[in-house]
Amino acid sequence: MRQRKGALDILFQRYGFGRPDLERAVNSATSAVTLIAQDTIRPYENKGSGRKLNEMRLFDLPWPRTVLRGLGDAPVTLRVALSTFIEPNPSEVARGRKNRYGSHGLRFALKGADEDIDQFTRRVGRTATDELVDDNGPGSGEWQFGYNRRSVGSLHIDTLTIPASDLAQRGVMAVYPVGGWWKESRKVDPARCLTRFSLVAEIDAEEQEVDLYAEVQQAIAARNVVQV
Repeated sequence: MRQRKGALDILFQRYGFGRPDLERAVNSATSAVTLIAQDTIRPYENKGSGRKLNEMRLFDLPWPRTVLRGLGDAPVTLRVALSTFIEPNPSEVARGRKNRYGSHGLRFALKGADEDIDQFTRRVGRTATDELVDDNGPGSGEWQFGYNRRSVGSLHIDTLTIPASDLAQRGVMAVYPVGGWWKESRKVDPARCLTRFSLVAEIDAEEQEVDLYAEVQQAIAARNVVQV
């Protein structure tokens, strides 16, 4: 029986995302690969009489598509972490109020297997602008924590385990802004509202005898050649 996401709340509040696994951290396996993107984003802009969401960052990651397709229906795990540094609101009365304590909020979204890039960006745009709970497209129930639980604080982590052939088609991720006190206050100069973030995606094929790293390395090398 699948455990309800709400049942994880008590464990999450008590233990966070759990204890780091030293053996896993120091181990190097070709069946697992970690992709890291670091960037900046300007979450808000002045528009008319108010302040609006400004931009999203789209990442077409060097996905090991060929290897994943070759695994077919074998289960593969994707772990995603998004981290940013917020500027706390100096006003004590803001504590505990939605969008009033953190200077900004960031969220991540994963492209659906059947979405093209245009469909994906439109979905993310609607989600951010209308302040909707993002379900990350079809099959959102696959996420271990889900949007509501992982979207607490400034470090967001979630995991899903799906067939490798499905994950092969989902190598595009978006980082987009939601509300914060930078957005609520016109007194803050939007020119200084530039923030850094890190997006980490780990693909783990576990016991499968495959080399995910080699394909990713080749994809990165090919992109570097094109850039030169």
